[in-house]
Amino acid sequence: MTAMPNVEDANLAAVSTPTGAPTVVSTVDEDGRRRISVFGPDRAEICGAFQPVDRPYWLMYVTTRIVDGVDRSQPNRIPRRIPLPTLRDVYQWLELIAGLYTRAASQ
Repeated sequence: MTAMPNVEDANLAAVSTPTGAPTVVSTVDEDGRRRISVFGPDRAEICGAFQPVDRPYWLMYVTTRIVDGVDRSQPNRIPRRIPLPTLRDVYQWLELIAGLYTRAASQ
């Protein structure tokens, strides 16, 4: 799997990536919270993570678009946010989720 490009500008219209490759957008919210969002080739958000202000950990999430695509008997079993200790862990999980989504979408 190729590494996802890291884009500092949140303007997705200006982002050019290889066809089918997920796009990573890193931003800082008005309150200082760092955020990483992953978008699919259709520019819809797949998953992301944010670091709460003054906290050492990150909270990763998948969008309802992904969750709704999973056939599950107990909808409340998928956690809303998953805590991760390091930025490296965040990127590894986001890359895995985006890669699985992209692969499933292309089949």
